[in-house]
Amino acid sequence: MKLIKLIALLYLSIAVYSCHNKNIKKEDSVNYEIRNQTIDKSLSKETEENLQAIELAVKEILTTSPRYIKLTKGLQKKVVKNGGLYFGVFLQKSPQGGKQKESNYSKTYDFRIYEMYEDRQLNTSRFSFNPENKQLFEYDIANDSLMPIEFDRTLLVKYDSLNKH
Repeated sequence: MKLIKLIALLYLSIAVYSCHNKNIKKEDSVNYEIRNQTIDKSLSKETEENLQAIELAVKEILTTSPRYIKLTKGLQKKVVKNGGLYFGVFLQKSPQGGKQKESNYSKTYDFRIYEMYEDRQLNTSRFSFNPENKQLFEYDIANDSLMPIEFDRTLLVKYDSLNKH
């Protein structure tokens, strides 16, 4: 009889502890969501538009570079000829990425050129813009290194003016 009472008391204790622990987790979850909503609201529409403008300025730095132009010249025709749909350039990670998703955060602006086919997406080139030293790089897969490439440095004026706000 004592053993049954002891087992019942043990089960009751576990149940109470479990419920209490779930309530603490729920409270933490609610507090976390409230904090995140407050942080999200603190990013004003103006700030978001400025971040998008900065990303567009960096994309312009890339897409006007001689290396990008050389790689993409006639690429649309080649992709279609090979049964593809189109090619594009995508900002994969950026210093602003952490405000949207941690997995999108990087100290640099990381782009990739891709070819889109019905059944797959083929990444063909990778580029990176370092905002600290204001240098554009192409990723050399054979040597696993970043190679500095030329770009229109007058576009840095636009980038710098957007980045100060």
